[in-house]
Amino acid sequence: MKDEDWMFDTVEIWAIALTDLRITGKELATAQRKSMALDWPPTAPADFLALARTDTTANYPDTRAAYRDAAHNRYPHAVIYETARRVGFWELKTKSEAVTYKSWQQHYPQVCREHSEGNEFALPVEQQLEYSHTPLKADSPVAAKVDDFLSQFLKKRESA
Repeated sequence: MKDEDWMFDTVEIWAIALTDLRITGKELATAQRKSMALDWPPTAPADFLALARTDTTANYPDTRAAYRDAAHNRYPHAVIYETARRVGFWELKTKSEAVTYKSWQQHYPQVCREHSEGNEFALPVEQQLEYSHTPLKADSPVAAKVDDFLSQFLKKRESA
């Protein structure tokens, strides 16, 4: 639209429409930047916003591959874990793919969009106890008790 076409009514309508579409500041900047390069700029608020929202999953794992990872309890990316959380970990384990994949397809683009807008999702931190092994010394009192116990056990076993 030309600058002179932006009457107060037009600005108000676009503001209401973009607000109803829940445009973010980042999306506004992206859509403005992309619209400058078009031969014919968008004339409807939804078309304008679509410039910023097209292919929100492009920088993220493929939807199907992400679903398969989540179904197998693998979370290589935080958006996969967050989507699995929203779909339901139990549902992913117990319900059929026909049910859970539909839900996945609804949630995954939304989670990717939220992440691209700056929301941070964290992967769970797994805690593992440190493994340490202290070998038993042959001359220790514990070793003598173990040897005694084993010899008594073997004698009982042989007599049975």
